[in-house]
Amino acid sequence: MDDFLSGHSANPKKIMKQPTSKRAIRLGSEIQKVAGDFIRRVVEPQLSNVLVTVIDTRVSDDLRHAELAISIHPHEEEIEEQAKKLVLRAASKLRKEVATKVRMKKLPEFRFFWDDTMKSADRIEQLLNHINNSQSPPTEE
Repeated sequence: MDDFLSGHSANPKKIMKQPTSKRAIRLGSEIQKVAGDFIRRVVEPQLSNVLVTVIDTRVSDDLRHAELAISIHPHEEEIEEQAKKLVLRAASKLRKEVATKVRMKKLPEFRFFWDDTMKSADRIEQLLNHINNSQSPPTEE
């Protein structure tokens, strides 16, 4: 998707387009795997009943930048803010872990995007439920 999952950036610069080089695609996949494992081990234990997932990672074709789309569930404002702070606080440790586990000459700079797709889906479901509950069924006469 061109809008990178409608995410909101920790850095408001333009969102990266889909990489075209095979190496960038492969590195994105490897970084996503390492980042997901890292977040499960380091960030999630600090949160109670919260799921933080790396749902997409894009590496620029020049391999200088990596963008990670992060999904946080449940979608409560206070929980999301706490999870975002923990992810950003752990970013330097995440980079070090990626540097040790993914083979590359130079480690890309990381940017994080907060995916709100599920939050939007939950809101749509609430609106549909409200519509369904407020309309009385047609009477047969």
